[in-house]
Amino acid sequence: MSFYSPQTSGYTAVISTLKAFNAVTVTVSYRDTASSGSDSKTVTATNMNFDLTTGFDEQILAGSVRFRLGNDTFVDRGGMLYRNVDPANNSGIASGVIQHGNGAIELTSWTPNADNTLLLRSLATTTDLPPINHISFRTPLIPVRPQSLTVVVASLDHGNLTLTFDELGKVETDHAHGSISYDTGFVDIYFYKKTKKTDNPWILDEPWYDPLLEYTDIGNTVWINVPVWVDASSIRYNAIAYTYIPLDSEILGLSATRLPIDGRVPIFRVGGIGVISASKSFELPDNTAGKTYSLADQRISWLELEDSAGIKVPYSMYVVDYDYGKFTLNGDFALNALVLPLTAKYRYQDMLLIRDVQINGQLTFTKPVTHNYDAENSIVGSALVINDMQARYTRKFVQLTWSNLWADEAVGGAISANYNDALYPIAATNNGNIQERWALVFTSATDFRCVGEYSGQIGTGNVNTDFAPINPVTGVPYFKVKKEGWGSGWASGNVLRFNTIAATYPVWVIRTVKQSEPTVLSDQFQIMLRGDIDRIV
Repeated sequence: MSFYSPQTSGYTAVISTLKAFNAVTVTVSYRDTASSGSDSKTVTATNMNFDLTTGFDEQILAGSVRFRLGNDTFVDRGGMLYRNVDPANNSGIASGVIQHGNGAIELTSWTPNADNTLLLRSLATTTDLPPINHISFRTPLIPVRPQSLTVVVASLDHGNLTLTFDELGKVETDHAHGSISYDTGFVDIYFYKKTKKTDNPWILDEPWYDPLLEYTDIGNTVWINVPVWVDASSIRYNAIAYTYIPLDSEILGLSATRLPIDGRVPIFRVGGIGVISASKSFELPDNTAGKTYSLADQRISWLELEDSAGIKVPYSMYVVDYDYGKFTLNGDFALNALVLPLTAKYRYQDMLLIRDVQINGQLTFTKPVTHNYDAENSIVGSALVINDMQARYTRKFVQLTWSNLWADEAVGGAISANYNDALYPIAATNNGNIQERWALVFTSATDFRCVGEYSGQIGTGNVNTDFAPINPVTGVPYFKVKKEGWGSGWASGNVLRFNTIAATYPVWVIRTVKQSEPTVLSDQFQIMLRGDIDRIV
C-alpha cells in the first residue's frame, strides 16, 4: 500500500492587526462565600428505562427475569412486568414491559421515594432460540364463541402484544395480522409491520430481506412487511368454547335426528324473504285531546301508545296515519288511570327478496331499502311466508245418527235428507271463522243444535231460518247456513257434518332461554303478523 502526500496548490499572505477589545464595558459577577447561594431542582420521571443486557446480543428467556428496585420485587410474565406478587393468590401489580430481544425494560409504576438501585436477582439468556413471525395452532375444543379469543405474545422489539379477535374472526394491528375459524378453532397469525422502503434503507442489509417481499400501493410507494419477531415460548391464549348437551326428543317434541349438534338451523336463504325492522319511541310532550302528533319517520308499520308504567292505551282512544307517520288522540281522550308521560312506540320495516347470503352473516337484497336504519335499534329477520289465506268450509256430509265420533267420513247407513250447498254454500268469513269440526244434530224434524269438536255446543237453530252463531271474540258469525239449502226428510238424530278452515296459519313458536341466573322476575314477547291488503281508492 502506498501513501501520497497532498499537493499544495498555492499560498496567500494576510496581514492582520490584533488588539484588545474595549468597545463595551464588561461586567463581572462573583461570590466570595462558597457555602451561600445553593439551589436544587426536583425532576419527576414518567417512566423508568433500564437495559438488562447492555453489551450482550442475547435473547432473554421468557419468565426468567426477577429484580428488585427499592422495596419492590419485579417479575416477568410473558413480556409484562408485575411487582410485589402475592404468593397466596399469585397476583401482582402490572408495572411495565420488557423486550426479550434487546433486554430493554420500561417501568410505568413503582413505589416512590425509595432506593433507586436496581438489584438483579434472576436472568437467563440464550443465543440459539430462533425467533418466529408466524404462528398457527388449533384450540382443543370447538366451536369457539365469537369474540372470545385473546392471544398474548412477547415480541422481541415491541414488548408484549395482546391480540383480540373480532366477531368475524379477524385481528389487524400494527404488528399482528391473523384470523380464526370459530367453527374449526384454527388460528393463523402473521407478525409484521408495514414499512416504507425509501425511509428505511437499513432494510436492504437485513438477512431476511428479499426483493420479492416488496409491493407497491396506488401512489407508487414501495412498501415491505418487516417481520416482527416473537418469542415462541411466550405465546398463550384464552378462549371460550361451546359444548352441547344432546337434544331430548321427548322434551323437544320432535325428532332431533336431522338437527345440527348446536340446534341452530339456517334462517336466511337465497330467494327467501328478509325483513329489516327498526323500533323507536316518541315521548308525547302533552296529552291534548284531538291533537295530532308527528313522528320523525313516515310509512311506519306499527304503533301503540303506553304510559310510564307500561300500561297500553286502548286502541280506540287514538287513530294512526301509517303513511305519514302521525297519530291523533280522540276528541274525548282522557288519562283516567294512565300515568304521564305517554310514549308512542313504533316500528318501520322493509321486506325484501334475498339475493345473496354470506357465511359471515352479510345479506344482499335485490333492491335498496327505503328507510334509514342504524345498528342500535334495527334488526334483520327472516319471514315465514304464509301466502294467501281465506276462510272456507270443507268435507260436508250427512249421517244417520250422532255417534260423538269426529270422523271426516260418514258413519252408519245412508239417509235421504241433505243440504244443498251447491246452490246455497255455507258462508264463512275471515273475521269470524275458526279451525273447527261442526255437527248440526237434529232434535226434531226441523230443530237442531250446533256442536263443535273443541268449542262444544254453541247454539240451536231450525231449518226455517238462517243459522249464524256469533263468535264472541270477533262479534261476527262463525259461519252462516242458509235456510233455502235445507231439503226435506230430516228426522231426530240425523246429523249434518262439515269442517271450517280458518284464515289462520299454524305456527309453532318455541322460545329458548339459555341456562343462566334470572335477571328479571318476568319477561314477555310479541308476535307480529304482516299482511298485504287491497286498498280501495
